[in-house]
Amino acid sequence: MEQQSPAPVMETGHATERRRFLGLAGSAAVGLVSLPAASVPAAAAGSGRPSKRDVAILRFLAAAELVETDLWQQYAELAVGNPAYMEALEAIDDDLPVYTVDITEDELSHAEFINAYLASIGEQPVNLDQFRTIVPPAVAGLRPIGRLTNLTGLTVDTSYFTRYQSTENPDFGATFPQIATIREQPAIPTSNGLDEDTLGAMARVAAFHFASIEQGGTSLYDQFVPFVKSKQVLRIVSSIYATEAIHYAIFRDSLGGVTAFRSGDGKLVVPDLTEGQQGSSHVMPKRCDFLDKRFPTCSVIRPSSTANAGAVATVRALAASNLFKGQSNAFLQGALALAKAADGVA
Repeated sequence: MEQQSPAPVMETGHATERRRFLGLAGSAAVGLVSLPAASVPAAAAGSGRPSKRDVAILRFLAAAELVETDLWQQYAELAVGNPAYMEALEAIDDDLPVYTVDITEDELSHAEFINAYLASIGEQPVNLDQFRTIVPPAVAGLRPIGRLTNLTGLTVDTSYFTRYQSTENPDFGATFPQIATIREQPAIPTSNGLDEDTLGAMARVAAFHFASIEQGGTSLYDQFVPFVKSKQVLRIVSSIYATEAIHYAIFRDSLGGVTAFRSGDGKLVVPDLTEGQQGSSHVMPKRCDFLDKRFPTCSVIRPSSTANAGAVATVRALAASNLFKGQSNAFLQGALALAKAADGVA
């Protein structure tokens, strides 16, 4: 199997750090479908055999992490290999380029670990390689290989921004306005030689998308916790869930560097979030209703219900964002089948 090239060195304003820049061509990244169960550590004795739904939850999460790795890999390749795009991201937050590399490593580690654990208990790991068919733009820094996801026409739900500033909870029926309008907009360069304003608009879309993806992942993991039976699977889900929450906090904080922008067609309208405007400095989630309105309000992840944050809801939300534009119907049907099993839907 071809080995990945050495990691690039990324310069930040604080330090020079070497990051392992992982691609998707190596055997560790393809879902481990060929890895025999005997070659990975067996699940710890005495922890209890994972239930059928535990396995379904893990298989859906493995698929979700492979999808996340795919989209983050594209962002990371451009943040490292496309100087103009890197500068556009740095105009929002100096650390955004290195964050994209770090997040790619994190999400890949999640996919690898979950698939290896599935193999260790004799269950089939998840492999999405047959669906790496989306052709990315031919631009500097982006490898010309098939992808699972499409970042060239995103519709981004930015209501997480106002949701976490609110004292209400969507699991009790509350709805929240968008902080920005992002409809069918590219988050990455679609050609070389784009001007600074165009790249700046794409970087703004990306910044909002970064936080959106990680907020969705946080809610997804959180809502699975009550349904896991095995202590070992619970530890996997809750431990990875914590890193998703960290990711969201980092990217939500980065939005404080976003300046105003408006496209001529009104499909991209971004407010000025610098200097704490629009409450951008208030990153921590406000307390809200949780479990029962008779209890005191509490600062929590939200939504955390299966209806709003479960696997099926996640697939539908990602599809609605155009992340899977150009994907096959077989991919979407397969993703929904995994999602329904994870949600316990017959």
